[in-house]
This record gives sequence, structure tokens and C-alpha cells, in this order.
Amino acid sequence: MYPDWPKSASDLVPLPHCDGPKLKPFPFKGPQKITFLEYLGKGLHAHVVKIEIQGQIYALKLFTFPYNHYWLGPTDDFDIEDVEAMSILYNYSEPFNCECRAFGRLQEAGCEDLAVKCYGYLLLDEEHERAMKDRFKDLNLTFSGNPLYPQREDNKNDMRWRYPCNDGRPPPIRGIVKEFGPGNEELTTRYARRILRNVIQFQQLGIINLDLDDRQLIGGKISDLSTAITTPHFVTNPELNPRLTPEWISAMEHETFQYCRSDYQNFDVMVDDWNEWCENERERISVYAFPGECSGRIKYNLRELPSRMGVYSHVDPRLYDWRSSTVDPKDNAAREGISKVRRRLDRKPPRWYLNCSEDLATELRSSTSFSTSLEWEVKDGLVYPRTKVEYLSD
Repeated sequence: MYPDWPKSASDLVPLPHCDGPKLKPFPFKGPQKITFLEYLGKGLHAHVVKIEIQGQIYALKLFTFPYNHYWLGPTDDFDIEDVEAMSILYNYSEPFNCECRAFGRLQEAGCEDLAVKCYGYLLLDEEHERAMKDRFKDLNLTFSGNPLYPQREDNKNDMRWRYPCNDGRPPPIRGIVKEFGPGNEELTTRYARRILRNVIQFQQLGIINLDLDDRQLIGGKISDLSTAITTPHFVTNPELNPRLTPEWISAMEHETFQYCRSDYQNFDVMVDDWNEWCENERERISVYAFPGECSGRIKYNLRELPSRMGVYSHVDPRLYDWRSSTVDPKDNAAREGISKVRRRLDRKPPRWYLNCSEDLATELRSSTSFSTSLEWEVKDGLVYPRTKVEYLSD
């Protein structure tokens, strides 16, 4: 399921192996040679370290082999021995592939400037894995489970060993090389307006579920895309499964709509948090994605709104034509998945109004958070939604 140990550079192909955008490997121009300089931090899906390659400084995000329930994939009753079915979900939604697909989309659309620059993925060879762990031996880094709730890697029952490679070894640690940049700047109205504009552009490119928070903004740009849903995806694109019923297609539309709104709700929460912390009244932010809808900003009774106003999100990401590409086959950079032609994006894209009841519209406008209502299963090579089941422990 995971990438196998490469025997030569030709084995390093753009990933992942599914429809849609892919990320090219990092161009080492020879054998892998990395100097590990500093441990920068960890999140739910990865460790981040400062490195040097060929005299250049980068940030390297090293992904763990996560528990199933930490990514949009197999349910608790999923047959994890069904490697083919697991691989289908893995390619679309496992955190490493989420980032590969999102950064791949930015590159193919010529819109890399919306996020920190990404230089490609790498598979850490055994020599550099030992060097990395030795350099940060005081931290006792582990790559099974997740960095916040790790597993010991001294037995074959951990997550990394679940799907061994063809030669019986556990799979290589997967990483994504990014620009090394300064920490986040203080929020201002101008800065917040730019972030909101970038979120809208992300969604115009078919990228949603950005997990927006000031902790993941580097130099004013989004840096973490490990939860991103990028079209085409089994959540957003029912055409990937021609056997879906109209009822399930409608349920998927509702789920996609909520993912979209959640990005803007997270933006508004970020602004509210800043304003609560900010002591200077003149430095408070006045930019909101949904002004007046949530929290203490409600300025009207939502139930008294005329039903024709409905409930909206700023963009319908399904409108992105993922089958077309701005890539020029005569362009060497383009053949690697990077376009020099920036895709035209509307400055004011049409809003997406959900076709739903007045009560549901009111509920969605009042909500400040979102929890998924669907989970996913694989049958005969196709992904199907089903109503989420809450499993209760004894």
C-alpha cells in the first residue's frame, strides 16, 4: 500500500496513484544527501525538521504511519487485510497523499504562491533514517501512530509494519520538502483579508478542508495541507462511482458543502481569537467570511431571515475542471507537473447556495463547527458513502 523502497531514481514516480494531481519527487541530482540541522516541531501527522540539501535550507515534513481514525478513510469495521480496498482510500485521503495532491494541484495550476513553496516528496533511505534518528536521539522520535500518541517501533504489530514492502521490510519514511520560512506575522486587517482571499482561491482550485489556523501559517501562507480534500475525490465527485444512488449523491453534496463552509468558519474563529487576545481596539480585525452569522457577531435573528437568502459558501469547488490542465507538453517544467501559466481565477466567484430546507439553512448558519456525517467503504473497487455509525465502548 505504501511506497516501496526505490531501487533506482526511475522508481520515484509522481504520487499518489489515483486520478487527479500528483507531486513529483525532489530532484536530488544524484544520491540522496541530507544534513539534519534542527527539530522544528510536530503535529498530528508528522515531525518537521530543518535540513540542508546541496547548500540550500529547507523544512522537511516527515510523515508518520497514522492510526486509521486520524484520516478520512477506513471505518472501525473495515477489513484492513483487504490491501486493494485500503489502497484506494489511502491514495486519496491519507495525510501524506493529501499534501501530495494539494501541492500537486497548486503546481499544475500555476498557483504555487498560495502556499509555502513545495519542492517535491522524498522517501528517506535507511542511512538517512539512522542519521535523522541519531541527530534527534534525545527526542526518541517514532513514526508509528502519530507524534502525539506514538507507538513503539520495536515490534511487527505497529502501524508502520502493517503493510510491509515486497522485500519484507517496513516501508520507508515519507517526507515532503518545503521552503524554510519565518514564523507567522501578527494578524492585521490587511493580512486577514489576504488570507481569506487565498482560501477562496484554494477552493476555486478544488482544494478544501484546509484546517485553517494561525499555527499553520508560515510567512503569511498556508503550510499544512495534510487534511486537504482535492478534487477529484470520493467525497466531492460522485462521477468517480457511477453506481451511486441520487440519495447518496445528495448526501455527498451536503457533506462537501459543510467542508467548504468549515474553512471559512475556521477563518472567522481565528479572527475572533485574535480580537479576544488583542488589547488595542484599533488593531482588532474587522474582516469575516460570514459577518454576523456566528458567535457574538450575530446582529439579527437567523430565523427571521427570508428563506430566499438560504445558506451559502463562497465557492463550489466541484466547478474546477480537474480533467483539463494548463500543462504544456513541450514545457520541461510542465512535464514534471509544474505549470508556468497561472490558471485564471474569478476575483468574485459565484456563491454556492445549498438547496435545503429553511430549518437546515438556519441550523447551518448558526453552527460554528462541523463534524462529518458520512463514512466510507469500498466495494468492487468503488468508494461508497454510508451514514456514520457511532461506536460505543463498553
